[in-house]
Amino acid sequence: MTGGGPVIRADGRPAGRVVVAEALRISGRERRAVFGSAVLAGAAALLVGGGIVAGAFAASWGLFLEAGRAAERSIAYEESYVAYADQWDDLVKVACCVYPLLLIVALVLMAWLLTAQAVTVAHARARAAAGTDPGALTLRALWRRSRPHLGAALRVQLLTLVCALVPGLAGLLVLAAVAMELVPGVVWPTYHDPATVRFILVGRILPVVIWGLGLVLLARLAPATAVRVADTCSATAAMRRSWTLTRTARLRTTAICLLGTGAVAAAFAVLKWLGTYVAHGAGLLMLAATGDNVWVTGVLVLITPVAVALVLLPLVLAPTGVVLACLRERLDGSAGDARVPSGAPIG
Repeated sequence: MTGGGPVIRADGRPAGRVVVAEALRISGRERRAVFGSAVLAGAAALLVGGGIVAGAFAASWGLFLEAGRAAERSIAYEESYVAYADQWDDLVKVACCVYPLLLIVALVLMAWLLTAQAVTVAHARARAAAGTDPGALTLRALWRRSRPHLGAALRVQLLTLVCALVPGLAGLLVLAAVAMELVPGVVWPTYHDPATVRFILVGRILPVVIWGLGLVLLARLAPATAVRVADTCSATAAMRRSWTLTRTARLRTTAICLLGTGAVAAAFAVLKWLGTYVAHGAGLLMLAATGDNVWVTGVLVLITPVAVALVLLPLVLAPTGVVLACLRERLDGSAGDARVPSGAPIG
């Protein structure tokens, strides 16, 4: 590998394409482990995440009922009404408690999925190297082999989240500065004042560039969980090793990660659309249970499609985890004798 350009194998095919093809083969051959781990993640998301959301609705139930009664009083007295006018602050407090809990659940499930797929790829490689067929990896064996890595894998997800927040918040900070007119010469466009060149450069292009650099950063750290499984190192050492491995294959790594991100985003959009049908039925049940309280029903209908998509998304995330594990194998193999120890500093 040289620079950040694409790597061409001896057969003339780009190495990135080979990684994806190999991941698809392993996903098909080890489908019990790959999709079984995804089903377990989806079930955990449904039970734990659904329990958190249900608890939030229970805690907010009185607020929703009061919002309905306030609306009915305003209509009866022919007064103007603002939705959740007196309940909004308390609802925001409940949401501020729920979102961090859901984020923790997501990080734990991501740690499980990426660890399980790294173990699956290692099993498939050992199975192919042995030349024998010991059988597919069972879920019990997958859990037994993944469990020692889960703590470090969770720390990898936490550190990756921190790294992602830096460019994410930086881009939002630029937009906020432009919106508050803190950037000299840059004014937010209105109906009468069209966007200027300065606004397009600072208010549109600059945040996109910052977020794009953030995606490249995440791509460089994406194989870290697979590195942890292979090297049994600490979370920080795995991230340093991932950074070192991807240093000479930035373009290939970023392209593969963008491909996986695009597949996950497309699947999320489709699953969210399918979730609207579930939301319709859930909304009718909620209307019947609350005496046509549209305030709680409206919130339920809004979050149900997203919830359905998130519960089913592990079925797509699992093969993406296989791709990342195969990418780690390919990068590590390409490093050859120049392999850097896991504790080596980022260079």
